Amino acid sequence: MTRNLPLTTLRAFDAAARHQSLAKAAQELNLTDSAVSHQLRRLEGALGVALFEKAGRGVVLTDAGRIFARSVGGALQDIDRTALGLVDGGTLGGRLTIACSPMFASKWLAKNLAAFCGDHSGVECHIQLAENSRVVEVTDADVGIQFGGGSWKGKWSALLENVTLGPACSPRLFSKAGRGVATPSDLRDVVLIHQDDGTEWRRWLAEEGEHDFDSYRRNIYCSDLSVAIDLAVEGVGLVLVSDTLSSSHIAEETLLRPFGGTIMATGGWYVLCDGAKLERPNTRLFIDWLLGRFGKTLALSDDQAWEERAVASP
Repeated sequence: MTRNLPLTTLRAFDAAARHQSLAKAAQELNLTDSAVSHQLRRLEGALGVALFEKAGRGVVLTDAGRIFARSVGGALQDIDRTALGLVDGGTLGGRLTIACSPMFASKWLAKNLAAFCGDHSGVECHIQLAENSRVVEVTDADVGIQFGGGSWKGKWSALLENVTLGPACSPRLFSKAGRGVATPSDLRDVVLIHQDDGTEWRRWLAEEGEHDFDSYRRNIYCSDLSVAIDLAVEGVGLVLVSDTLSSSHIAEETLLRPFGGTIMATGGWYVLCDGAKLERPNTRLFIDWLLGRFGKTLALSDDQAWEERAVASP
């Protein structure tokens, strides 16, 4: 049976099974939708069974498809794991591709990666930028760093940090205004910088007892948080930001925090990767270093499977 099975179609099947979408499978594999559809028809013809059926704009696995997907997915992971082991040879060094958003790259990674590179000169870091929601889809990355809920199908992930948000601004903002701020109500004639539709600032103001949101009429909306932080550094207004992305500016006193109140963001920062790549020495080294920077450690369990130990470092 396997002699006649078109093995080149298995990657297409695995991707379509994971995404439940031919379009997303095509995007992952850098193929056209029609090419993926053609490969799946070849595979179904060789097996003599239907593996998918249409469901709305996507596809779902048939009973036979679900059974086959479990075997194919596991087999491909075993092949990837073995291949990566042969390439790495159990030694450190060589290329390490890190996928993250421009926001995280400029506000955290650029401030901290020198420490990793200095300690591990044999590792050649490649930073691949993607929209935050698309980091998980960067298939050639060894490690991804993404803000979200922490559950991505087919990926191992570990929490770096739950995120709290608080106001930050440049000291120049007060010198330009000719006064400081003592209470949240003093912000009514100050520019509030938003990276969403205003929801986060409304939540923060409500926590501080301010519910007359219409009285806060000076606003700037910016879809990129990195640019929003830069605007605050330049004295344009106040931005809601986490310590993770603003710590270097706080340390350099280009930003300060005029209020102590914070709100919880709807998500956290996670490190993630494919299970096979998790076994690469370079990947393990970087993940261990990254978690350490956030006060966490990662250890091997007795069966040698990686598991998160979310405990503060001494």
